[in-house]
Amino acid sequence: MLSLLRSVLRNRALLRDFVVRDLKSRYVGSAMGFFWSVIFPVVNLFVYMFVFRLVLKARWGDPGSDPTYPGDGSPGETALVMLAGILAWAAFAETMSRGTNSLVENANLIKKVVFPSEILPPYLTISSIVNMLIGMPIVLFGVIVFSDRRPGLELLAVPLLLVLQAAFTIGLTYLLSALNAMVRDVYHIIGVATTVWMFATPIFYPAKMVRDSYQSLGGGFGSFMLPLGWILEINPMHWLIDSWQRVLVFQLWPQWDLVFRFVLATVLMLVVGGAVFRDNRKSFPDLL
Repeated sequence: MLSLLRSVLRNRALLRDFVVRDLKSRYVGSAMGFFWSVIFPVVNLFVYMFVFRLVLKARWGDPGSDPTYPGDGSPGETALVMLAGILAWAAFAETMSRGTNSLVENANLIKKVVFPSEILPPYLTISSIVNMLIGMPIVLFGVIVFSDRRPGLELLAVPLLLVLQAAFTIGLTYLLSALNAMVRDVYHIIGVATTVWMFATPIFYPAKMVRDSYQSLGGGFGSFMLPLGWILEINPMHWLIDSWQRVLVFQLWPQWDLVFRFVLATVLMLVVGGAVFRDNRKSFPDLL
């Protein structure tokens, strides 16, 4: 991973140009420009609010139901909790989807010139993070309007969460892009896996619903109840999004045990993803 990092730093000017080009090309010719970065998550918010809040009756923070939840479960607060999760997830999912196919889409550059392919996942990650930052003030504005909370020192955790999210995404994208160069089915699998992962992450429903749920296995005298809380225990995006929701919506410091878990997951992903990408980098022109 260190060799990839050194190469990215050497080519930081090219990395910056790719990020700027990508941000400009997102909404080229659009009258509203970057304002679409705010509209998309808000539209998704209304859709998911209708499905999960009004139809499925998912609630956060019912009195006495979850003593660990810092909110009151009001509709406005529920909307902000969802929006904070949607912003973080959208940035992650977009990078994972685009990054998986980044080597294939830039095959002409990788084949014909000495092109540092290792800048592709980082530039896509940075671009999506910038897009996420555009929508973040909407959450903070909503907190000021719909609650008595005010942004405080807890916002100092924002840079840490941004760095961790970017590093985890880059490591995962290194791994997926290298695998997709070898087996193109990976891109299609990731499309399905992203949807499954999103609904397995407590964005549109409280984590307590998963912790309190059980799945019946077997039948007759051999049946037993399997708790579903393990889904949260192995889901790094739950650890990250819970941290974002606590910092942005509830003006609380993140749960440091979850942050520590995410740090370990990030280091592991960087090491594994970086090693797979580095070991196969010379074969990319032939694979593509």
